[in-house]
Amino acid sequence: MQTTSTSTQTISAGGIVVVDFRGKTIRLKEPAKRIVVLSSYWAEILVALGAKDRIVGIGSYVVYDEYLPSNVRNKTVVGSVFKGVNIEEVISLNPDLVIMDYGYGKANEIIEQLEGLGIPVIGLFMKSFDDELKAIELLGKVVGAEDRAKELIDFMYKRYTTLKERANSIPKDKRLRVVVVSGTSILKGGSLSVYANTSWGKTVEDVGAINIALKEHPNEEWVKIDIETLVKWDPDVILIASSVSKIHDVLDKILEDPLWRSLRAYSEGRIYVIPCWSKIGSVLDWGPRDIIGREYIASILYPEVYSVIDWRKDMEELLEKYYGLFIPAQAFAAYSLEWKEVVDMTGEKVKIPRRVNRIVDLITYETMIAFKAMDKLVGVSKYAYKNPLVKTAYPNISSIPSPGSSFSLSIEEVAALNPDVVLIWPYKPKIVEELKNIGIPVVGVQLYSYNDIKRLLWLLGVILDKQDRAKELIEDMDYIVGLIRERVENISSDKRVKVLYLWSKPTKVQGGKGTVNDFIILAGGLNVAAKELVNKTYVIVDLEKIIEWNPDIIIIWYYAKYNETTILNDPAWASTNAVKNKKVYREPYYEHWNMDATLFILWLAKKMYPELFSDVDFVETANKYYEKWYGVSYSQVLVEAGG
Repeated sequence: MQTTSTSTQTISAGGIVVVDFRGKTIRLKEPAKRIVVLSSYWAEILVALGAKDRIVGIGSYVVYDEYLPSNVRNKTVVGSVFKGVNIEEVISLNPDLVIMDYGYGKANEIIEQLEGLGIPVIGLFMKSFDDELKAIELLGKVVGAEDRAKELIDFMYKRYTTLKERANSIPKDKRLRVVVVSGTSILKGGSLSVYANTSWGKTVEDVGAINIALKEHPNEEWVKIDIETLVKWDPDVILIASSVSKIHDVLDKILEDPLWRSLRAYSEGRIYVIPCWSKIGSVLDWGPRDIIGREYIASILYPEVYSVIDWRKDMEELLEKYYGLFIPAQAFAAYSLEWKEVVDMTGEKVKIPRRVNRIVDLITYETMIAFKAMDKLVGVSKYAYKNPLVKTAYPNISSIPSPGSSFSLSIEEVAALNPDVVLIWPYKPKIVEELKNIGIPVVGVQLYSYNDIKRLLWLLGVILDKQDRAKELIEDMDYIVGLIRERVENISSDKRVKVLYLWSKPTKVQGGKGTVNDFIILAGGLNVAAKELVNKTYVIVDLEKIIEWNPDIIIIWYYAKYNETTILNDPAWASTNAVKNKKVYREPYYEHWNMDATLFILWLAKKMYPELFSDVDFVETANKYYEKWYGVSYSQVLVEAGG
């Protein structure tokens, strides 16, 4: 690893000695236990290093970082580098260390005040990728997490090395001329602020392109230029650094400005957005996510050169492994003037219009109610007309045309609806291919687990530009599942209830693959069919096999054309514990492929372990859930469902 960090910190007999980016020596008697951190990216590093509980105070902007846990974002706010810090507030927190930027705003003044009071300060500022690694190593030292820091550095450096190796393969005469523009400056109007001799400006060079601003102004960090200068430079590609919430505003302003139309990047459709900073969906910021932003930029500029890189997958791994967050690949999109690229539930990358207004939805229409997006549906599955939830929450569903379903679809009718995108269960690949062949973007929806449902919600949030709604939905789901997990997690494996789930026929069972199998596990049960049918979703088996499995409880699919009495009154089933104890139940109404899953998990947990959930009124809980997300009560839907 080529960094300059090896001499910046040492352990002395008297404790920890480090040298920060100012060249200042900081001495600590022991790893810092009470930290005030003024910037979100340094807070992210502390979280990634396992030191989130050491944070006692934060800067004003840290509260907006959605990649940080709530117990960090809710810490005492002490001010910011830009507007100043409440020194008395900092003192009251009794910190043994303050971590902050230096060199701009009121940073130097703040540092002088804090150090004058004997409070150690680490000053940081990023100018290169090496600086990123150096900062992680330094912070790992001061919190006593050197091994974790090394692991994170290795994660980042391995990917950086791949980028550099690929960049070196790009011939000099094939290198793109690029300008990185601040989206904020576009919205403000007037001069454009472009990135030159900065960490982000250098990223362009690191991945094999030429940063025109850096070439023209090598000694400046952020350069102010007018649109005429941009036209004179006439870059091959323009990258725009923007927050996720402002992407459409920035791109719309470009589309409305005739001065941009003379640019080659405009006419060739090579103006792209880099989603930045701290809202879910952003990929570039100082700190661990810097490497993902670099991968994103590389993939946008040279998709063929960097085809081996999956920046979304790497982001998912980074967040899950180091942040403790499950924010999947489906939560992240790439953006251009006209399109955004998403990854669907089958792993396919799909380019859809930047703003989606016309959707043919053959599979997720119930969830569209929760997203308040029914006005975007121009076509639905024929099964939507009979769906109890849809009929109750959206009575005029019959006014939306149906070209068929995922099983049988009129391609001509779909084409006549002129959709921006079709959402479909890709059960029949031929239908998917026919749609693609006539130029209709197709988003495949295939789910096998609870996490897949969360993937779907993030995907719909991106498609609909309602990521905040997706986030809130998922938080409500995780809250319920979290409560269940807390109550069942200490049940030993030999005490867990053995569950058999039956589908359309009494001997068609749920195997070890599929959402219902995952729901059984989350509810604290054991799927008796999973061990022998590990990679099967649902399979018809001999009744003798079911007798051998001897389930403690049997659950029947809501839509099955038989019920509990079919099993309870059949002598062939009499030897099973479930029948002996009359624990055969037809599941309540819920939809398997949306956030209703949490209600089923709760219902099942309550059936399996009634003593653990005696305080839970299922219908009352379901009513509140439905009223919040669908605008109708669960009880109302049960009436429509006939149960």
